[in-house]
Amino acid sequence: MNRFNQWLVMLILPLLVIHGLLGCFALLGITSVTLWPLSYALLLAVVLHGIISLILTRDAVKIGLQTGRWYWKENARYWTVRLSGICIFILLGFHASAYTTEINGVFFLQEFTFLRMLSQLLFVAAIAVHLLAAARPWLIKRGVLKFGERTWDCLVILGILTAFFTFSIVMYYIYWNF
Repeated sequence: MNRFNQWLVMLILPLLVIHGLLGCFALLGITSVTLWPLSYALLLAVVLHGIISLILTRDAVKIGLQTGRWYWKENARYWTVRLSGICIFILLGFHASAYTTEINGVFFLQEFTFLRMLSQLLFVAAIAVHLLAAARPWLIKRGVLKFGERTWDCLVILGILTAFFTFSIVMYYIYWNF
């Protein structure tokens, strides 16, 4: 199950980047290309990843409850990944409903209010924290020996993407309200 979860992560990462970039380009009015099958494939992969991660986390919670020892400080990265994943799941519903609505089978843009913008910024932040906390253990699991160098590569790419996603969301909000 753990191996399948790693495979899902390998699928999720490029889908997430493509989905995010296409979404940013759409928010900035650069393109109107929407790849709904890609979005649904990403959603399915994320949901499967979340379910498998919950199953794998169940053992850690069970042992923590039995022993009363959680080792929060020693396992901070582990629990950060788990908690940010829960935040992603909660905010995923807001993301799916933030931009469009359906009336009589026809899709329309929704007014992009401050609360919608805030929910999207929190969503981007939760994903960034999740990826940031998971990068080092994931690289070690994949056998990358010089994970320090690779971690910095991941951080730079993650930082650029996060900044671009945030910029696009804020610009979209400004477009709707000013």
